Amino acid sequence: MGVEIAALLGFFGVTGFFAAVGAVLAGWMAWRICEKAGFPGWMGLGATLLILTGVGAIIPFVLLWVFAYMRWPRDDEFAAGHAGAGGWSPAGPPAAPVSARGLPPVAGPGGALPPPPRSLSAPAARFRLVSDRMSIDVPTMDGAYLVTAAPATTAQELSIADPSIGTPHARLMVAGARLGLEDLGSAGGSFVDGARLLPEHGPRDISTAQTLRLGALEFRLERS
Repeated sequence: MGVEIAALLGFFGVTGFFAAVGAVLAGWMAWRICEKAGFPGWMGLGATLLILTGVGAIIPFVLLWVFAYMRWPRDDEFAAGHAGAGGWSPAGPPAAPVSARGLPPVAGPGGALPPPPRSLSAPAARFRLVSDRMSIDVPTMDGAYLVTAAPATTAQELSIADPSIGTPHARLMVAGARLGLEDLGSAGGSFVDGARLLPEHGPRDISTAQTLRLGALEFRLERS
């Protein structure tokens, strides 16, 4: 390689000192290649001596051929290090079996299917308004029911025939196990456990209330 560099420099008219520098650089590059490949230092020295002689004319082609097809020592170290550290495996570990615990039993051929799961929803509570004069059952079906002194004409009306009850007076709202009350601006007023409920208060949950007063009638709120 040094001869080639010197010849190239001579082609451009550069000889002497520059040719020597080119030969030194070529030897240094050969040494670095051997060092990085993991070979012992004497091989780098041998490569340098070959470059400085006439044999160096074929060294570049030999090195290219050897380096292209040889197995480098550091390749073995790299592979061994990754194998010892538990490298990635394309196959991967076998998948763990899926546990069938907690799943409903599957019926065999010709067998009966398991019963459907029972509903977890809470049953609707039944509310009753009880006073000394009357007892009123609040419907269990979800919806809004109008409390009025007029005779009931629909299933959504609860009639309380009393002069202190307005037309309409209030609205009872049933939602599952909850009961709500909304005053509609009646003159007699609506009271929950002694506290007056005004129209601007909107609907209030009275599921846990003890007493309910509509007009002059006071009721106990019972649940069943």
